[in-house]
Amino acid sequence: MAEDLLSRDYQKLLMSQSEPPVGSSDKKRGFFRRSMAWLFSQRHFHFKLLSGTAAGVIVIVFLAGIFLYVTLRNHQQEILRARTIAIIRLSSRIENDIVALETGHRGFLLTGKPLYIDAFQSRRELIKRHTDDLNSLILHNLKERKGLMKVQGVVQSWLDTVALPEIQSRQAKNGTPATAEEAFARTESVALGNSLLDQAREILQSLQDEEQIVLNQRMQGQEWATQSTQILDFIPKLERSVLEMQKEKRGYLLTGEANFVEAYKRAVTDFYTYNGYLSILVANAPGQAELLAEVRSNVERWINGSAVPEMDAKSAGQDVTALASSGNGEALMADIRQTLTNLEKNELGVYERRTAAASRERVIETSALGGLAFLAVVLLVVSNSYSFVLVRWQLAKLEGIEARIRSIIQNILDGMITVDEQGVICSTNPAAEKMFGYSEKEMVGQKFTKLVPKSYGSEPDAKPVICAWPEMAKRTGHTTLVLGRTRKLVSFPLEISLSQMEVDRQKLYVAMMRDVKERKRFETEIAAEKESLAVTLRSIGDGVITTDVQGKIIILNNEAERLTGWPSREAIGKPLRAVFNIASDPAAQTRAQQSGYRTEAQSILVGLPENATLTSRDGTARVIEQTASPIRDDKNEVAGVVLVFRDITERQRGETERRKAETLEQLGLLAGGIAHDFNNLLTAIIGNISLASLLLPPELSQLPSAAKDYGEMAARL
Repeated sequence: MAEDLLSRDYQKLLMSQSEPPVGSSDKKRGFFRRSMAWLFSQRHFHFKLLSGTAAGVIVIVFLAGIFLYVTLRNHQQEILRARTIAIIRLSSRIENDIVALETGHRGFLLTGKPLYIDAFQSRRELIKRHTDDLNSLILHNLKERKGLMKVQGVVQSWLDTVALPEIQSRQAKNGTPATAEEAFARTESVALGNSLLDQAREILQSLQDEEQIVLNQRMQGQEWATQSTQILDFIPKLERSVLEMQKEKRGYLLTGEANFVEAYKRAVTDFYTYNGYLSILVANAPGQAELLAEVRSNVERWINGSAVPEMDAKSAGQDVTALASSGNGEALMADIRQTLTNLEKNELGVYERRTAAASRERVIETSALGGLAFLAVVLLVVSNSYSFVLVRWQLAKLEGIEARIRSIIQNILDGMITVDEQGVICSTNPAAEKMFGYSEKEMVGQKFTKLVPKSYGSEPDAKPVICAWPEMAKRTGHTTLVLGRTRKLVSFPLEISLSQMEVDRQKLYVAMMRDVKERKRFETEIAAEKESLAVTLRSIGDGVITTDVQGKIIILNNEAERLTGWPSREAIGKPLRAVFNIASDPAAQTRAQQSGYRTEAQSILVGLPENATLTSRDGTARVIEQTASPIRDDKNEVAGVVLVFRDITERQRGETERRKAETLEQLGLLAGGIAHDFNNLLTAIIGNISLASLLLPPELSQLPSAAKDYGEMAARL
């Protein structure tokens, strides 16, 4: 903060140095300085005041010319904008007429009714009239005229090669065909979804896109017209989607091909999309919103009452000629087109009213701005005399500020160097001269990188690299560690803070430099000590975990990582209980709760059992022996916990095996004694049985063998 304040004061000093004191008679100053001195002096005061008045009059005339030019330009822009909107509307109308032409053509092929021929001829006349109107608007645009001529040629080619021959063929038949398939059989040589009219529509769409780009450029800053132009653009598209639905429905009824169903669905989707856009745009116009809702209602009635039943009948293999000839949907379509016409007519009226209101507002704004500009110039002329006095007072004030800032800069302990945009030194202070061993004259004009040849990166262990001034200038507003070089080529670490300022339209940088040699030495010693402690901690065979007063892990050595299964980088900052997962001791928990300790560290010290089962992150269970010791601060308060633990699973397993062996040995001795006593008894019994068997009948001769079996069983025991 202090460095920023000093940089701002230094900027004021440099700016004050660029304005010489009033009345100076130094002949060695440049023309600009002498002119400024004359301008701010009291000589020829009345002449200068009259000059200011004359300048004000010139400014008034200039502003009046600008306002007149802006008014004429706005009027011309309005004319061009109206022409562009008319071009877009007419091209969209022609595109709708082409779709309606196809619809009438397919309707006649399907039903053979003369009314479709009348509609077909009417659309031909409309296309011709709309094309002539559009041609008159694009007379001066050769590219658009060629495109329109190509559209006319494509439509005429379609009429000559597709529509008229098929209509004549249909008229030549007596009566209506029995089925729609028969109607299609007459025209199966020509695909209904032909690409000729698609080419015409693509050309018209391209023309609309180009004009829309021009319209957007001319409507910048005129949001009042954006909504109306969007509505006028969407209404023909909405009508086109309705015509596309009717056209594709008739194509499906004629052919039964699935691609017409897909095209019909796309047209329905387009209708609801455009209807949604228009609903948002006319939300604040109840009359327009009502007409739009009426259009949607009629279209849905047409879909449910005409399109869907006829297409379902066609898909079921029924004859749809009678349904198509009934004309149930034609009245709805006529109502829809009339409603859309009314909607467009209303929006055109709104647009014209907004245009007139905007023109009036521009005239009022231009007049108001002209009056304000005139008043501002008058005030400027009147304030000239006061400005001269104020400037003289400010110059005197700056002289005092200059003396104060110069004293601060000369006596500051940190080095200060001013550098221009090319990295050339402009000025220095005594502290910088002492730091590098150069005088100010020797440093001014030299490259800044001569004093600071290398810099450190942002990484803690980064090595110094050769630095270029553009790279260093990018660190403006940050503190950078660099290597300085004295006159005797001795390198030493420096901390540089760069700030940017602008004086006389020239970008300058102020570098505040501080010698951090001692600090770097202390940091190196601390880092070495820290590394030594870290090596010691990693080498300990027991697991060691250190936590803070909240029980969050600070240090985790290698053995602790192995036993818990948590890498140090993931465990640090987590609660001890989340990493050191041991089976809880109910007695220790009760003791910790009764103690009423306020911190997690104190709870760990009381509630940690001497032996416990540790479950690592991968689910491995180990029996551990642990001790917890408090870390105390300078106030003897508990600031954390050091937990030391070791794996005693193998040791416990060995003790268990040893106890099992001793138990088995005792059981063996007991079994041997029992077998010995049992054998002694069996020996006497067997001897007596042998003597008795001599006197027993033959059927009791198996008794000696049974006694022998019992003897063998005793031996096995």
